[in-house]
Amino acid sequence: MRGARQVLFTILRIVIGIALVVYLWRSGAIQWRAMAGLATQWTIALTVIVLLLLDAVVTAWRLRILLDPRGFHLTLYSAFRLTMIGVFFNSYLPGSTGGDLVRIYYATEGNPGRKMEVGTIVMLDRATGMFAMMLLPLLLPFFPELLEKSAGLRAVLWVVAGIAAGTLAGTLLCFSERVRQSAPVEWAFRRLPLGRYIGIVYDTLHAYREHPAPLVSAVGISLLAHVLAMSVAMLASLATHPGEFAWKMCVLIPIGFAANALPVTPGGLGVGEAAFSKLFALAGLTSGAEALLGWRVLTLLISPLGLVYYLQGRKRFVHDTAVNADPDDSLQVR
Repeated sequence: MRGARQVLFTILRIVIGIALVVYLWRSGAIQWRAMAGLATQWTIALTVIVLLLLDAVVTAWRLRILLDPRGFHLTLYSAFRLTMIGVFFNSYLPGSTGGDLVRIYYATEGNPGRKMEVGTIVMLDRATGMFAMMLLPLLLPFFPELLEKSAGLRAVLWVVAGIAAGTLAGTLLCFSERVRQSAPVEWAFRRLPLGRYIGIVYDTLHAYREHPAPLVSAVGISLLAHVLAMSVAMLASLATHPGEFAWKMCVLIPIGFAANALPVTPGGLGVGEAAFSKLFALAGLTSGAEALLGWRVLTLLISPLGLVYYLQGRKRFVHDTAVNADPDDSLQVR
């Protein structure tokens, strides 16, 4: 019964996403003819594909950095393979967390006794990326005339700033030794049904109190990854609407990507396009929906590389250096 409800819920989300895309098309927010620019402007398309692969390498580097202080070894190539497998599942299969679940599954293979810890670090990797996504529009140069004209954009930026501040505050609470040793926290770990697992997750995060440098580095790496993704969307906009390129997009695109990450529809389909269209309209631009669609289409072109890695079979990617000092990431997991 539960499985049937999940299937129905997924179908409903897909229907909502398709309905939103159709609505945007009928309203004129999506101009399908403009998408032909991705094929005719082939130099832009090739540049975008290179940037997308570079973005995957940078994202893979972030996970490697976060695993190191916890005594795990992950080569950059193995991290890239994990990232591309996640990209494939996020691109071609319904659900906003499918790629993360597959990454966790592969990353935990061969690490009995520390699976929760590895899984927590993979989710920390995702959370670090989301925090940087909220932070990026606050760090980029503001366009006073754009903020003056739009109370809505000002409100969105305040919300983004609030989420970033809340995330930072939550992280500092996890680092607090006083909070960790408090009676309520100890009681929760001992008495709650999943308290033991919650304790492992909390202690994994708490341990980074002694290793702040990798966390700070991960945020910096995430900002670089988002700048690359932002560049992809800007180039997609240039290909589909050559006469509309404007640097003020760099403030709007990270907010649009944050909206696209909301788990309302699979992969943010429809929701992201609506957000991009509305945000670009605040700047007097009409290429918002096509900018995100271009990013989606070109991501679909590189995603099959993840399928290739997936079809190679289950391999051990992450190694506990205390168990295996000379890791061989080609080791097949049996």
